[in-house]
Amino acid sequence: MVIKSDKAYKNLKKKGFLDAPGDHNFLEFHYKGKFYVRTKISHGITHDLGNDLISKMSNQCKLDKSDFSDLVNCPLSQEGYIEKLIKKGVIIA
Repeated sequence: MVIKSDKAYKNLKKKGFLDAPGDHNFLEFHYKGKFYVRTKISHGITHDLGNDLISKMSNQCKLDKSDFSDLVNCPLSQEGYIEKLIKKGVIIA
């Protein structure tokens, strides 16, 4: 599986991820004003993400690779992502 990093970046931003300050391309996910998830788009935003980087980003986003793929390819909405984080106990509703 390969995901274009620019597509992943753009779609994560659409799902509520925010650019984090710093020298690298980090994105953070906040819910109701509280920080929950931080991930890094490795090698800038113009490269392909291979299986290894997809695995790392999936773990950072608290998802399995299939759900992460759905998150960045858009079948999984922001609301669906929040529901998954609640079910996993990452977000206490």
